[in-house]
Amino acid sequence: MLERDYFIRVLQEFEAAVQAFLEKNEGKQKDTMLKELYHRYLGNYELLRNMTLEEALGYAQDNWKEEERIERLEMLAQLWYYEGDLMGSKPLRDLLLDKAFTLLDYVDQRSSTYSMSRKQKMIHIRQLQEN
Repeated sequence: MLERDYFIRVLQEFEAAVQAFLEKNEGKQKDTMLKELYHRYLGNYELLRNMTLEEALGYAQDNWKEEERIERLEMLAQLWYYEGDLMGSKPLRDLLLDKAFTLLDYVDQRSSTYSMSRKQKMIHIRQLQEN
């Protein structure tokens, strides 16, 4: 029970950190902050950012507790989404957004919690990819 309460606080802290990241101006500081979000909540930035969906699922299986896995996968999908949404370069942007969409869909199918935010991100990704 205490472990679950702790993880809920971690999720809340993650949401606050993401919000602070989104409010930052563009530039090197924002890039550094994104890397810190990966490192603090999920693991190595270069490794996680460049994984395929299958590799991310394997990483999750090997590194994250079962009771936290879906939430951490959603955190990873959110970071892919935010980074892709901020990208100017279309090929890399589309790659990150596609990975984010697929992982959000995976989480949506397996999560016991309905999330309007998750659904809205998926809709937004499809809209970005149509443009």
